[in-house]
Amino acid sequence: MFGTYLDPAVAEHVLREGPSLAGAEVEVTALFLDVRGFTGYAERHPAREVVAALNTLFELVVRGHDGHVDKFVGDGLLAVFGAPQADIQHADHARAAALDIETVRKQTPGQQLDIGIGLNSGTVIAGNIGGAGRFDYSVIGDAINVAARVEAATRHTGDTILLSEQTRRLLRTDHSLIARPDITLKGKSAPVTLYAPDQPAVR
Repeated sequence: MFGTYLDPAVAEHVLREGPSLAGAEVEVTALFLDVRGFTGYAERHPAREVVAALNTLFELVVRGHDGHVDKFVGDGLLAVFGAPQADIQHADHARAAALDIETVRKQTPGQQLDIGIGLNSGTVIAGNIGGAGRFDYSVIGDAINVAARVEAATRHTGDTILLSEQTRRLLRTDHSLIARPDITLKGKSAPVTLYAPDQPAVR
């Protein structure tokens, strides 16, 4: 039962390390996924149908590639690659997961929700967040915020998946990416170059 609410890798980490609040500085790739047009969809459909559609989508998303879902955020989610278990190929695994998500979503009959996915890599603090005896294992840092901004940029470029320059530099396996025109992300002063994958997922 607890395994349905807490990722096994996180559970093992917490049992091993205990409820320390110190946290650890680690390099990760964050995958931020959001449903496009969700407000309008929720307005047009009964709440039970909306929940069922989200659960169907998330059932497709939560799978393999050595990452874990850090949290569900309403109609989206944040997945992390590289914590709590170190992974030198976290960028490649995050990219593979994103491609898989989009491939499976398109191939699933009756899947109605459109999505955007943003990937960004960087150094974060991973550890227990909370107080008064209630904690949540999570990752905190600018790299996470930027992943959400990269996802938001998919609405401007028309892509389903976008990667940041930081993630592109960390890719270790063969990849084909298409650079998009520079765009200024919300909260950032300088324009950045984002990249869209130019090949299907390998299953």
